[in-house]
Amino acid sequence: MLGKMWLLDDDGMPSSALHRLAVEASEHGHQAPGIGADIRHLHSLLRAVGMLPVGTGLSRISGETVQHVVFRALRAAGFEAYTWGREAMVRTPVLTRRVLSRNTALVELGAYAGISPTRQFGGLWAACPMCRWTMRATYRPNGVVDVECEDERHSLLGARYRAEPTAVGGWHLVPCGELRTVPELLPVDGYVALPYALWLWVTLPGLLEVELRDRLVGLGVEVRLWPFGDAYDLHVTRPGCSVAWRVDVKTWVDPYGLAQKLREDPEGSSELCFVVPEHLRGYRQLLGRVVRGSGARVLTDADLVAEVAGA
Repeated sequence: MLGKMWLLDDDGMPSSALHRLAVEASEHGHQAPGIGADIRHLHSLLRAVGMLPVGTGLSRISGETVQHVVFRALRAAGFEAYTWGREAMVRTPVLTRRVLSRNTALVELGAYAGISPTRQFGGLWAACPMCRWTMRATYRPNGVVDVECEDERHSLLGARYRAEPTAVGGWHLVPCGELRTVPELLPVDGYVALPYALWLWVTLPGLLEVELRDRLVGLGVEVRLWPFGDAYDLHVTRPGCSVAWRVDVKTWVDPYGLAQKLREDPEGSSELCFVVPEHLRGYRQLLGRVVRGSGARVLTDADLVAEVAGA
């Protein structure tokens, strides 16, 4: 069993997991309410950098394709611009227009756009305390607005709120989970955000990559982040140890789509460690069968840290 996944919320509305599957595993994600505009923006971005011919339909695009296109475009501006731009997309998936204007590579890429109407209310938006991206806003019949992170894990951990109107015509957020941190409500004007797919395929895995780097450095090992562009994500070595770990982080919620991608692209996978988040531990058996015989392995982030610590 890979784990439970709720596709509708208590009111029968599409859940965050369903939105994610619509993008990862469907050729019709551009028709999904709430994220269709983001998918169309992504296609425009890919056409602008020459990866999609004019007139190409809005068919399914893999996360690896999106990452390759975005990272290649950033590398064209030089390695420093590449690393700065990639880390900015991980750490700051929402920027002020003024800050964005200072990074020529990101401006030319056109990755950031105005905040989606589905993630704002009353001219305001709020950032998830965990990933800092715009949280989804869902109006309810009782006049309140549910505000929660599009990542189901972040929502379960407490990144969900109820926005209530105040007597003076404003709004205030009330926590609906164990997380007591209440994000600031910010005006939509002046801010730009990554579209859904770039948050899904660049920001979320990037957060785990950066976190893994920090955890491993804390063990006294040497870690290079994104050592060869997008070939893999972390190169880990330990003084006095002949073993090196080449780590490729995967955070897809669709295990069969991920398995298919690994099956189609075995080249260069020899001796790679494919690392999935600990909460996706159930994927290990399926993905392990796919890479069997290639020399690659599938671990969780906790497995990797324990293995490096014990080496």
